[in-house]
Amino acid sequence: MIIVKIDFGDYQLNVYLEGDYQKEQKRLGDAFEEAMYKKAIAQTKKDGWALPPLKRFFEVTE
Repeated sequence: MIIVKIDFGDYQLNVYLEGDYQKEQKRLGDAFEEAMYKKAIAQTKKDGWALPPLKRFFEVTE
């Protein structure tokens, strides 16, 4: 499981993604965090969430 923590300043959203952290990190290399962030944003839209147009910071964890 891959967890992407998206921080909007006043609140934080955790997005849980399918997949193996180690395998995906090895496969994507330096592009891993950015790819997981984009995948997390796509997942939130698919789930019906509307994200505010605020500055975002993110962290990808296992």
